[in-house]
Amino acid sequence: TPGFSGVDPMTRLLAIDTTGDYCSLALKDDDCVLQCHQNLPRQHARQVLPLLDQLFAESGWAKTSLDAVVYGRGPGSFTGIRIAAGIAQGIALGADCGVIPVSTLQTLAMEACAADPDASQLWVALDARMRELYVARYQVEQGLPVLQGEESLLSPDQLPEPPAMENRSAFRLAGNGWQTDYGFIDAWVACLAQQAPSLMLPRAIWGAELALALLQRDPTVSVAPEHALPVYLRDKVTWDNKPKVGE
Repeated sequence: TPGFSGVDPMTRLLAIDTTGDYCSLALKDDDCVLQCHQNLPRQHARQVLPLLDQLFAESGWAKTSLDAVVYGRGPGSFTGIRIAAGIAQGIALGADCGVIPVSTLQTLAMEACAADPDASQLWVALDARMRELYVARYQVEQGLPVLQGEESLLSPDQLPEPPAMENRSAFRLAGNGWQTDYGFIDAWVACLAQQAPSLMLPRAIWGAELALALLQRDPTVSVAPEHALPVYLRDKVTWDNKPKVGE
């Protein structure tokens, strides 16, 4: 659809991430970057729209001037993901532009590999509560973290073992999941003692940077607003617990 898959890589973006405790927003084009990154646990529904209005007022941009809306599609807080997807959809419909869903795990990996150019392997873990982690492993290819395997919901004792000590020179960790006390196996305890994670939670500005990098490789990552959907990873658990029709 014109306007949804033909976004110029140097473009005007709004990025939204409300998947964790932070309400993270950013406006970006090739001349301007404005950010808002506030710790507002359980307040996103009330605060995100006023904060967006402040950001647009500061920029002088009209919401209708956007070329795409980037949103953290998850995994993360169920409520936060729905808020980000819903707002992205509404603003994109008003601006007649596309939406670009980005993984919260890959967003954090994007910032981590930008912060440390020597990193070639990244493991990202976010706290999923219930003594579980959202986990993904990335290989850095030309500055872009490329997913290896799948994003997963795991307990710490289900993690594969980390690389051996002699293979950790380009191995990095990111995400607040590594700081939980959920019971890591001994190999991970030793690894974490050697290398603390550098970044804790995704920021919207890195969602925007990730979206631009993805657009350069595949313009179809920008989709129509009705495709602004969340990714939970706990979908199966959620649906399995729902009563069946007639119960």
